[in-house]
Amino acid sequence: MTRPVLSLLSLLLVMGPLATAQTAAQPPAPNAMSAEPAAFVAPANRTFLAFAAHPNVQRRLSRVPAGTPTVLSADLVRAVNAQTLTLIRERKLNPVRAARALALTLATVSDAQTIVAASGRALRSSAVVAIAAQRVQADLFPLDAAALGIALQGQLATLPHGSDELAVAGVIADCVLLFAHNDHADRPAATRTPTTTDGKWQALAGQQAMEVNWGWVTPVGVGATTLPQVTPPPAWNAPAFAADRTQFAALQILLTDADRALALYWAAGAGTVTPSGMWLEKAAALTSQHGLSGPETARVLALTAVTAHDAFIACWRGKFQYVVARPQNWMSGSEVAQVGWKPVIVTPPFPSYPSGHASVSGASARVLSAFFPSEAATLTQAAQDAAYSRVVGGIHWAVDGSAGLDMGARVAEAVLAGE
Repeated sequence: MTRPVLSLLSLLLVMGPLATAQTAAQPPAPNAMSAEPAAFVAPANRTFLAFAAHPNVQRRLSRVPAGTPTVLSADLVRAVNAQTLTLIRERKLNPVRAARALALTLATVSDAQTIVAASGRALRSSAVVAIAAQRVQADLFPLDAAALGIALQGQLATLPHGSDELAVAGVIADCVLLFAHNDHADRPAATRTPTTTDGKWQALAGQQAMEVNWGWVTPVGVGATTLPQVTPPPAWNAPAFAADRTQFAALQILLTDADRALALYWAAGAGTVTPSGMWLEKAAALTSQHGLSGPETARVLALTAVTAHDAFIACWRGKFQYVVARPQNWMSGSEVAQVGWKPVIVTPPFPSYPSGHASVSGASARVLSAFFPSEAATLTQAAQDAAYSRVVGGIHWAVDGSAGLDMGARVAEAVLAGE
């Protein structure tokens, strides 16, 4: 079986014209990744959450003495990212909620930096970012609020700050949380009627469908109506899908130790940093390797996290729209494709099409390739590996991976363009 790969359109997007067009349209800011002339340059004044630029923020800024804000520390940005990943792992967040936590936290970091940098006020950027990020994290992880408060006090002991930094950070965080409390992530779960139709997903014994409504969570950085959607899958009994099933069954007999290792490496379920977290770890490492400044690091991590979150939203909408059966539904179903077969990794409690790993990986690889074009081939290969890992892992069809990679790249394009 061939690995799921990016379509020709998606490959053009990954390597693509947007980065060149963006840099041609506007001269890069001083020190803005000048070592890579083809790299995408995010607009310095862009905020991801309109709420972050609420009039309340501007009113509070007007009370701060005029002056030049200090430059945000890149190490502090990476520390916020690492702390959020630790919280995700320790609290065992599922992949979609982990992606949301990363998006909201890192969008707060980037938006706070953007607002302070443009304010013309004498503010210490690192202190504002640290305080605002902690406020958002405490809301997302209420059981850890006290520990986060103690950790923040330790940080502030080494970060110059005053009442203005505390107040501005608090107003920014409040505005972000106004969005977070109304993004529909906590709406009551919809009731699903089980189906026995061929090719339709059914929860395995003891499973309940996970996050049925996630496809209707409000995306960050793009409009809900412009968020790209997955292409419809082939009909279950169409020749293309029948061939996919036949190839899948044949592959399962021929799995190698390398295949199993790949499946386990990318498994990334609850209790890990999850797929989004794996890509945020890659993103943070790249910002360090390429010597990005604090503001640049904030934008790269925020764009990666926001795009992964939005890709999961689009993915979940497709999953519960098309409700495609998992391989385990078929391999051990009425056709009994292989007696006694079990997947390498546990089948998740939601439909197959498209692959979540492929969606978030296609999206993240596209964003990071835009910022680091010299790394594009490696990043694209990692995304394809993530998609293929779910096939050899026994929980996805190849078509799930191809469709997810394609959709993820299109979501990334929309976020990068600010649509």
